[in-house]
Amino acid sequence: MNLQYYTDLWSEGKIARASATTFWDNRADEFNKLVSPKTSDQRIGKILEFMSDHNLFAKDSSVLDIGCGPGGFALEFAKTSSEVTGLDISSKMLDHAHKNAAAANLTNISFKNLNWDDVNLEEYGWKKRFDLVTAINSPGIHDQATLEKMIAASKGYCFLSNFVSRSDSVQDVIRAEILQLKDPKFYVNTVYCIFNILWLMGYYPHITYVDTDREHVRSLEEAHSYYGTLFELKNDPADDQNKLIKNYLKDISPDGFVRERVRTKTAWIYWNV
Repeated sequence: MNLQYYTDLWSEGKIARASATTFWDNRADEFNKLVSPKTSDQRIGKILEFMSDHNLFAKDSSVLDIGCGPGGFALEFAKTSSEVTGLDISSKMLDHAHKNAAAANLTNISFKNLNWDDVNLEEYGWKKRFDLVTAINSPGIHDQATLEKMIAASKGYCFLSNFVSRSDSVQDVIRAEILQLKDPKFYVNTVYCIFNILWLMGYYPHITYVDTDREHVRSLEEAHSYYGTLFELKNDPADDQNKLIKNYLKDISPDGFVRERVRTKTAWIYWNV
């Protein structure tokens, strides 16, 4: 099997999301909750600890974070690195990122509203520019071309993480039984293909698997808004799909709260360029 085999397998069955920017704009507030000191995502600390233990960045490092969202990781990098650049296609994610950086008094971080697919490394002066390039659960790295561009921007290390498997107790029922969606989840074959493409390109990727088991609790109103955004439903109470989802959420929330158990297996991959 050659590079083309894994390139084709990586994209097999997946379709481009035409409204990607709107999709992530609509989820910005939800993602920003994970950056708040009161409700911060413990996974951020664990990944930073892992990266520090493996000497992937230092005090004088320059870091590029692809798909930075509201800045959860970029802000942490900026606390110990010399300079950090975060990219995202969502202007609303970046609005949060700017506010979070200002609140933390971080002046060595910048954010750019860019799609990694469209970035010209020569134009931005980013060829072999960064000591560390990251893509942490980011859809920005979605094929061989975007992976190779990630490598080309680094003069030290690359790090990415992606789901290997994921089970969402509520979302999966809505997807399969209520909406009857057949499209594959975005991470299908991703880690398998990335590892093999890197290996065939002559790199020696290190891979670690991490399991998580957590619960999300949302009010009925919050849950209805969240799943409506996630599945890009019409903002119309009379819409049949909206009705079905709302009725299902009511059935599973006798106390007015929807509890979803999320179990994941995530791969952390890093390599030296």
